[in-house]
Amino acid sequence: MNAQTQVEFKFFQLPPDTIDALWPAIRQRIVSGVERSSGRLTEKSVFDLLKAGTWQCWTYWEGHKCLAVVITRLGIESSGSKSLEAIMASGDNRDRWQRIAVDTLKKFAKSEGCKLFELIARPGWERVFTEFKKTHVMLEWKVE
Repeated sequence: MNAQTQVEFKFFQLPPDTIDALWPAIRQRIVSGVERSSGRLTEKSVFDLLKAGTWQCWTYWEGHKCLAVVITRLGIESSGSKSLEAIMASGDNRDRWQRIAVDTLKKFAKSEGCKLFELIARPGWERVFTEFKKTHVMLEWKVE
């Protein structure tokens, strides 16, 4: 593959003022995460929090196609320490972006002065990120 046909892979944070324009490219990834949130999130709430800059939207692109979206939020714990929480990740070909995403988010957490970086993820991520300590298990029971 020569330099002109090589596809560039990028994972980066979208500025809040780009959410409106890029929503068509990232919306389906967000909807996928919302559908797995057991009612904790809505498409509108995620959109509003991203647009306001309260939450961060990270995307992985191959050329002009968005393959993955990761949503994070910065928080301040009751102790006063800062934390970064990855609350949603949705995408295709996870093996191509998963490590890049987490390594980038680790650097971001450090640059923000965070003492903790937490991933809320499905069980398969645990096998990949062995440097993370499993501290809790989330159990759900849907009240109907």
